[in-house]
Amino acid sequence: MPVDHAEKTIVTARKQRTTKFRPMLEQAELESRVVLNAAHPFLAQEIRSQRLILAAYRQQIRSAGENLRNFINGQITHMFAHGTPTAQARADFREAVSGALDAAAFQLSSQLSLLPRSKVLVGRFQNMLLGSGRGSLLSALQNDLLPGRTPLTAARLQATIGRQINSAVRLGGVGFNNFVNTTPLSRLSVNQTGQRIPFQQFLGSQVLSQLGNTLGSLSRSFPGVANSTLFANGTINPTAEAQAAFANQFNPALSTAAFQLGSDTALFPFASTNFPALQSTLFGPGTNSLFSQLQGLSGTSTGFPTGVTNTFNTAFQNLATPLNSFFSLPAQANFTLPTSQFNPILNGTFNTLGNGFNNGFGTGFMGFGVAPTGFNTNFGSGFNNFVTTANTNFGFTVPTVNTPPPVGTPGV
Repeated sequence: MPVDHAEKTIVTARKQRTTKFRPMLEQAELESRVVLNAAHPFLAQEIRSQRLILAAYRQQIRSAGENLRNFINGQITHMFAHGTPTAQARADFREAVSGALDAAAFQLSSQLSLLPRSKVLVGRFQNMLLGSGRGSLLSALQNDLLPGRTPLTAARLQATIGRQINSAVRLGGVGFNNFVNTTPLSRLSVNQTGQRIPFQQFLGSQVLSQLGNTLGSLSRSFPGVANSTLFANGTINPTAEAQAAFANQFNPALSTAAFQLGSDTALFPFASTNFPALQSTLFGPGTNSLFSQLQGLSGTSTGFPTGVTNTFNTAFQNLATPLNSFFSLPAQANFTLPTSQFNPILNGTFNTLGNGFNNGFGTGFMGFGVAPTGFNTNFGSGFNNFVTTANTNFGFTVPTVNTPPPVGTPGV
């Protein structure tokens, strides 16, 4: 039986009303979606915070590539300063570039490892940068200096290496975006009890954990290195020269710890407000900074291990307190460093780089130890120069160790 015009009008109106007031989440912009779950009243703010941090990650990947390119360009200019480089100059250049690339890999690995479920991603980045395969950036840079393959001019070599770095940065960016697009970062951001917490808060807890791991590893390495250098052969009261030499040995290690902390906190908006306090704790003037305290401990072997432990724990407390507040983490009365089960940032397969530089020549902390015979110091210089440049950008100023003149110098 046919439906008259009035009935059709009523049916159509009902359908329009039903459609008009139904919330369609999949058609809304992320920040303007209707929040149906009252348990997440700050969803829009959380989304914006996550986007800013992920954008900072992408910027850090590009920045690491730019810093590496600038460093290598300077090394190339130096290598060609007196014409065609000698075989030794090429070998020194290879080591310096390897050290700088190692530092860049350490930086990006530290940052990426803060993310939940990032172990595979970190491993891919490390292999892409430091791996022995033909596709790694290290292999590509080393191959450019094989006999018969070096361009005739510095400009050509700079252009060749620049293209390879740009390619690595692009691949790294693609890999990072794939990880972000396939990993439920918000759902995986949980505390130790499994309760979901804001993304930035989760990363903040990872920053503190990584800082504790780094300072704890360095603290454990101190007595062994001191016994082989500062207190060698049973020395109880080392000379001023020995103390200065030891300070020059641990100073780059502190600089590396600052480099990692600066790299991590650079991912967060407004985190730079903490840098003055971090600088003061690590390298500040006076006798209360970690650098000054460690220098004071090197005067005698009596109580040295205990003094090192207390000094590092105090420094960790002073560093963690402002960071804990910045990341809105639960208040803690004490921050104590771990004493075992340290997790190295770089995969153990890369410990052979620089004749063992990555495991501190056996101490466990990068570059902090006694280098073996035949170690090309350009590797350490490349690593430390890359770190120093980054630290300057972060606002860290590492003090210079004043080495006393040798005994017998006029006026001494």
